[in-house]
Amino acid sequence: MSDSTSQPTATTSATGPLFVTVLAIVGLLAILSFTSKLEEYEFFGFLVPYESAISVVVVALLGHIGVQSGTKWVYAIVQRRTSEDVARTLRVIARLLGYGLIFSFLVSVVTDNAVAALTMGSFAGLVAGFASQTVMGHTVAGVFLAIFRPVGLGENVTIGRETGVVADITLMHIVLDSEDKRVLIPSSTVVGSILIKNKPSE
Repeated sequence: MSDSTSQPTATTSATGPLFVTVLAIVGLLAILSFTSKLEEYEFFGFLVPYESAISVVVVALLGHIGVQSGTKWVYAIVQRRTSEDVARTLRVIARLLGYGLIFSFLVSVVTDNAVAALTMGSFAGLVAGFASQTVMGHTVAGVFLAIFRPVGLGENVTIGRETGVVADITLMHIVLDSEDKRVLIPSSTVVGSILIKNKPSE
């Protein structure tokens, strides 16, 4: 009963940001197309000297709205299918890419230099790549653990120097409960370490 009622809510929360993102992109393209043809419209001729300034304001404003709503959509979709940790991380990466693209475009408009824009875009891509490298490693390892299931919930295991009962398994971590602490071990560490299944004490 709870599953059937929660699913529409999740879908709605993902659809709203996606709709706003599409509107922001369409509005951005429409306004930029209009400003590029200001000279053809006699009534708006007085705006021609301010074409660059208008483009900067439009890209900054609608770009910000698009990035914020787009990353909310990414967060909602990923959280529903994986875990909150993965969703938050991918949201940060998506924002880095989005704002990197916006900044690159603003640089090209202000400096009228496409090479500078490409350089800034490449830099933003490198930053996002480094930021996502560790996360993707954990995620791939988590998928491996989910498919082959070397450990199960409730099992007493030793991973590296940590021993405890498996309390939870996510894409990013395996959670071990011991008598005095709870340990989150990254999935990639689990895959790369010797895993010992302890026999139950008699």
